[in-house]
Amino acid sequence: MKKVFNLDICFVVVVLLVCLSTACSDENVDSPGDPDVSTHADIEQDTKEPTPVTLPARQVRRLSIDQLKRSIPIVTDGLEWIEDFGEGPIDMLNVLAATLGAPDYLLITQENLEPSLIIAKFMQDASHRICPRWIARDKTLPVTERSLVIHEDWNSLDETLVKANIRALLFRFFARAVASDDDEAIVDLYELFDAAASNAPIVNKAEDGWLALCLALMTEPDFVLY
Repeated sequence: MKKVFNLDICFVVVVLLVCLSTACSDENVDSPGDPDVSTHADIEQDTKEPTPVTLPARQVRRLSIDQLKRSIPIVTDGLEWIEDFGEGPIDMLNVLAATLGAPDYLLITQENLEPSLIIAKFMQDASHRICPRWIARDKTLPVTERSLVIHEDWNSLDETLVKANIRALLFRFFARAVASDDDEAIVDLYELFDAAASNAPIVNKAEDGWLALCLALMTEPDFVLY
């Protein structure tokens, strides 16, 4: 009996030890459903403004000499910068092509299409030769054949007619359509026309106004840049 009693006591002690061991182990194990709320506590929030990203932009190019040679006659209804120095008419664009950067396919095989002052100077010189000729021809044509002034009375200074003609020229030069009620888009050009006409002799008011407009449009960077 004494041995049995001792065995029973030993069994009870072992069971208690096992239970205590299991309880201690459970205290050290987190419940799988409990979130770890401490993981964000020590993270410093980034309050700095984001660095702006500069997106690559398309580089501005100018018309090639060949494109320019085709564009000017389209706008002026066939007129080019032609001069005659006593040996017959010559196309000044052909004469100056190499200077303007056209390839000769000997030393230069690829045209540099970056905008340059020499192209701007060429357009300035060309406009001063072409625009007076365009005006002189346009004045002699019936209204249905004109390409510069499209209203009936070529010498009219009527504001409505002048503004309508400016809109037509913007479309002719740049394919830029301006609504008939949009005066803001043409205010600078109308003021240029008005200033030139106001300072001209009576017989040349419209002529000087359209000359100023022609020079301005032909030397506008948008005419040769894209």
